[in-house]
Amino acid sequence: MRFNRYVILVVGLLAMSGLYAQSETDLLMERLTELVAEELTEDFDFSELAERLEFYERHPIDLNATDGRELRELQFLPQLFIDNLLEHREQSGKFVAIYELQAIEGLDIELLRLLLPYIVVSAPRALSEVSVSQLLKEGTHDVMVRYGRTLQQRRGYAITDTSRSRYLGTPDQVFARYRYHFGRDLQVALNMKKDAGEAFFGGPQRYGFDFYSGSVYIRNQGWLKDVVVGDYALQFGQGLAMWSGIGFGKGSMLQGIAKQAMGLRPYTSSNEVSFLRGGAATIAFGRLSVTPFFSGRRLDGSAYDTTGDEPAVGSISQTGLHRTPTETANRHALSQRAYGANMQYESRRLRIGATAYHTRFNAAIQPQNLLRNRFAFRGRSLWNTSLYYNHSWRGIYLFGEVAHRIGSGFALVNGLMTSLHPHLSLALHYRNYQRDYHSFFNQGMAEGSGAANERGFYSGLAYHPNRAVEWVLYADFFRFPWLRYRVDAPSRGADLLTQFTYTWYKRADITIRYRYRQREENAATTASHNAIVDVLRQQVRVSGQYKLNDTWRMRNRLELAHYQKEGNATELGWMVYHDVIFKPMSGRLSGNMRVALFATPGYNSRIYAFENDVLYAYSFPLYHNDGIRTYANLRYRFGRKLDVWVRYATFIYYDVEEVGSGLDAIEGNQRSDIRLQIRWQF
Repeated sequence: MRFNRYVILVVGLLAMSGLYAQSETDLLMERLTELVAEELTEDFDFSELAERLEFYERHPIDLNATDGRELRELQFLPQLFIDNLLEHREQSGKFVAIYELQAIEGLDIELLRLLLPYIVVSAPRALSEVSVSQLLKEGTHDVMVRYGRTLQQRRGYAITDTSRSRYLGTPDQVFARYRYHFGRDLQVALNMKKDAGEAFFGGPQRYGFDFYSGSVYIRNQGWLKDVVVGDYALQFGQGLAMWSGIGFGKGSMLQGIAKQAMGLRPYTSSNEVSFLRGGAATIAFGRLSVTPFFSGRRLDGSAYDTTGDEPAVGSISQTGLHRTPTETANRHALSQRAYGANMQYESRRLRIGATAYHTRFNAAIQPQNLLRNRFAFRGRSLWNTSLYYNHSWRGIYLFGEVAHRIGSGFALVNGLMTSLHPHLSLALHYRNYQRDYHSFFNQGMAEGSGAANERGFYSGLAYHPNRAVEWVLYADFFRFPWLRYRVDAPSRGADLLTQFTYTWYKRADITIRYRYRQREENAATTASHNAIVDVLRQQVRVSGQYKLNDTWRMRNRLELAHYQKEGNATELGWMVYHDVIFKPMSGRLSGNMRVALFATPGYNSRIYAFENDVLYAYSFPLYHNDGIRTYANLRYRFGRKLDVWVRYATFIYYDVEEVGSGLDAIEGNQRSDIRLQIRWQF
C-alpha cells in the first residue's frame, strides 16, 4: 500500500477517536522535548527542566517582582512577550490579577494556558530579611530515592571470563537526591547516581555511587544577583560559545528557535556530561552585570600512547557510563580547566553581551587521522569569544550572536520573530558555522552534532485565527560544507514540518502533523569510494486527548514513519497507542497506563514516543521491530509529606529470539523494567 494511502487511513481512524487533556506540565514537557529527543540517547535525562517547572508550580513567579529571568527559565515564553509584560507593568502599575496578562500584546490563549500554573501576584519575603534560625526552621527539604532495573538478564552480566568485556557491577539503577529551598533565593542540591552495570561500593567504585553532583545557589542579594559554588550551568547568547545544561531548538513551538539564555544557574540534572564544576557569580552594576567563572573537572576519554612525550586522547566520551573494563579505564582520563567572564548590558528592551573564556586540557586532543577530521580540534587549549544581542522594537524581536575561536573559525546566528497580524506570527533564523569553528560548550541550533560545519536558513509561521485553532509550519534548509560521519562529500538537506491543532476548550484536542526530512549520506555500496545519495524520512502523526471528567482522561496516537534510501529497502512503519490517566482532584492514588502496538521493518523507520514516568523521569523510548509496548505508573500520597511511585514497563516483540545486541542482549522476546521512587518533603 502506498504511503499516501496510509496517511488517509491515519487521519480517518483518529478523527473518530476521543482523547484526553494531560496535565499542563506534561503537555509542556512533551512539546519542548519531542523533536530533540530523536537526536539524544533513549534515557537522556530531562530532569533539569522537569524539576524547574515543578519548582515554579510550588513557588509561582510573582509578576510584580520578576525582572524577567524567572520567566525565561520556563523556556516557552517569547522574549518579546516578556519585554511587553515588563513595559506594561512599568507604565500601568503593578498587576492586580494574573488575567490582566490578556491585555498584553503577544499573548494568545494557548500561551496563557501554559503560563497560568507558574505565576502569581504576591510579594515574597527577601532572603536578606531572614535570620539564620529562620533558614533552619522555615526552609523546605526534599529527599528522593529512585531504584530501577531490567528484570531479564543481559549478556554482559552472565560473562565470568575476566579477559572478556563484561559488566562489572549489578543491573540495579540507583539515584538519590536532596534539595533544600528557602523560597526562590537559596537552594542546596546534591545528586548521587549509579547506572545499571556499574559497580557500587566495590571494585572501581569503592566510594559508592559512580556520579556525585552538588551545589549551593544564592540569588537576589542586592548587587549579587547569582552565586553558585559547586556544579553549575552557564547559558549566554544563542549558545554558540557558552551553553551548558539542557537546550532546545526546532519544535512545534516557534519561539524555541530564539534561545532563552538564563545566565548562571545551578546544575541539578543527573546527566554526567554537560556542566561546569567550581564557582561562578553574577554581579550587577546598575544595568551592567558581570559573570566571572572558573571550572575544573575530570572527563572520560579514549587515552592512548603516542610516539612522543605528550599524552593524548582520541575523543571525549559523552555517555557517563562506567560499566566495562574499557569504560572504567577511560574514566577521568582527561582533566579540563575553563575560566573566563561574561559581561552584559540590559536596558528596557535591549540586551547586548560579550563572553570570553579559556579551556585547557592536561592531554592533547588528537582525533583519528581521517579526511572528515581535517578541520577537527587538535591540541590542548583554546580561547573562545562571542558577542550577542537581542532587541524588541514595535512588535519585532531581533536576536543574534557571533562567536570566534581565537586563531580559527567563526560561528554566526541572526534571527527575528514578529507578528505579521494579531493572529499570524513569523520566525526567521539564519546560521553560518564554519568548519573550523570549535567550542566545547556550544549548543547552537543545528542539524549536525554541534555549531560547526553548517549553514542553514529556517522560516516558520504560526496561525491562531481563534482560541480553538492553531496551525504551525516551518521549513529549514541546510548545507554541510565539509565531510561528516558517513558522508564523504559536502552535503545538504531539508526539514519541513506542518502541524494543525483543534481544541475543544478544557475538554479535548486533536493534532495532525506531517514532517519531511531529507539528507544526503554515503550510498550503501561496497565501492572503494562512496557516492552520496538522498535519504528521505517522512512521518505522519494524528493524536488527540479527551477529558471524560475530573478524574478520568484518555489519550491516543497513530503514527506512520517512511524511510527511503537508494540501495536500501524502503521501510514503512507504524505505531498506535492508547493511554488512560486516573488523576482525581482529591485523593491519595493516581496513575496512568499505556498499551501500544507497533511494526517497523528496521531501525531506520523507528518511532519515538513520549512516555509518562515517575516524577522527573520523562522518557522517549524508540519503537522498532514488531511488538507490543505497555507500561503502568502508580503514585500514592502518604499524607502531605511522603509520596511513592511505582512503574512497570515492558516490550514484547514478535518473531525474535534475542532483544538488543552486544552486552545488552537479552535471550527471548521480552524486556521488562521496574522502577520504584520515594520522595519525602519536610
